[in-house]
Amino acid sequence: MIPLSRKTRQTPSRHRYWRRRYRWPQGQCRRGATAVEMGFVLIVFLTLVLGMLDLGMAVFRYHVLAEVARVGARQAIVHGEMASELGPWGPASYEGPAAGSHTVSETLQSSLPGLDLSGITLKAEWLDGNNLLEDRVRVTASMPYTPLMGFIFGSNTIPLAGSSTMPIAH
Repeated sequence: MIPLSRKTRQTPSRHRYWRRRYRWPQGQCRRGATAVEMGFVLIVFLTLVLGMLDLGMAVFRYHVLAEVARVGARQAIVHGEMASELGPWGPASYEGPAAGSHTVSETLQSSLPGLDLSGITLKAEWLDGNNLLEDRVRVTASMPYTPLMGFIFGSNTIPLAGSSTMPIAH
């Protein structure tokens, strides 16, 4: 008869088998290897995450500039030659900082949330030379953008600009 202890004993699982078979020799310890590997992976991961945040900030600023140009063009098309209550704009071109005291700058300052107004340049130009009905007006908003991750890509500034052209309606 077979002893009871032999019957109930089972063969080791695969996991235990492989762990015993490929064990490191006693002299070769790998205690710090995980920390070093995590350090390398963490640097790459953080660089990617911060790079995506930096790109997101640049896209946000570009979007704000494009929206400001659109709002400025909509304001300019209702300030044509026949705008008696609002007062006409143009046909002399305007180019200056968004922080200025010109009518164009003061109108568009509320459309620039969270941005440094002194670094933004606004330009309004009447392409056909006058502000008559159906003549075109173009408003451009531009600013330089310096990436936060400049240590990787170099400390170059990237020019961002948004432009909108519309025909005068009033």
